[in-house]
Amino acid sequence: MAGYIGSRAVSVNTTSATLTDDLTIGDDLTVTDDMTVGGTLGVTGVLTATSLDISGNIDVDGTTNLDIVDVDGAVNFAADVTFADGADIITASAGTSNFRAGVNAGNSIASGGNYNVIVGDEAGTALTTGDGNVCIGATAGDAITTGQDNVVIGYQAGTYQANLTTSNGNVLVGPYTDSTDGTTNYAHGLGYNIDCAPGYTTLGLGTSDIRAAHGNVTWSTVSDERYKKDIVDSTAGLSFIKALKPRTFKYKNLGELPETFRAYEADSTDVFKNSNTNHGFIAQEVKTAIDADSGIKDGFKLWDERPDGSQEVAEAALIPILVKAIQELEARIAVLEG
Repeated sequence: MAGYIGSRAVSVNTTSATLTDDLTIGDDLTVTDDMTVGGTLGVTGVLTATSLDISGNIDVDGTTNLDIVDVDGAVNFAADVTFADGADIITASAGTSNFRAGVNAGNSIASGGNYNVIVGDEAGTALTTGDGNVCIGATAGDAITTGQDNVVIGYQAGTYQANLTTSNGNVLVGPYTDSTDGTTNYAHGLGYNIDCAPGYTTLGLGTSDIRAAHGNVTWSTVSDERYKKDIVDSTAGLSFIKALKPRTFKYKNLGELPETFRAYEADSTDVFKNSNTNHGFIAQEVKTAIDADSGIKDGFKLWDERPDGSQEVAEAALIPILVKAIQELEARIAVLEG
């Protein structure tokens, strides 16, 4: 029969106490030695013990002060749980030094699966002997089995359309962000619902992404004719290039910037970016040249403005214009040589 002690404090001072059924305490419970409860332990007040071994469930509505607790059933806390400074939170698994939190998170880790951090319902649930994986988010990396050193963060990251399984060294950050091949290594990506190819770093939103091959200094994006319509020859070329003003300049201190700029720091003498003499353009002058040239279309992104009001220049957008300018010059040279 279940044991019950009503609304009064209880102290267990014997060498050990063993109960084969439930124990419910209506007030405080203090245990100075070992206590084993075969059923459910319910304490309404303060639970203080050196060591507790509970085969069933534990339900504490008040405060718990435990040095060691081993609960085979469910643990339900109605209030905050505070771990003392220096205390460790350790989750049991067949491998070494794994941390798991969430329904079925990392619940298949086997001996040999070490140093994994799995947080989120169903995250990393297929992981067996893979090492060094970080899966954070509901179902994140839920198909990884023996893959190693993968970082997968976000809802359904690494598992939305193509599942990571045995591949290594992938870094996928953002909801629905996937590798295009779950068995090939080193797909890196940051964004929302992007497909990341192994050997590339991909940034963006859905199919509006850019990517760069690892070790490459340039970014690429889709330019397939089958995506495009209303294709005509561009007229912007030499006249626009001639209107631009290449400059040399140095950057101001952070304290000299407009207060609305994100980089502004009051009274700071630190230099923005670097102290070198740089080559480049002045964004306001670029905008003037764009506005004055009828050949420049509205999709041209050489110039833009950020939310804090600062203006930016993307020099790579000049490449088609430079190509047109060279073609115009070549035509003039051909006439002169003819």
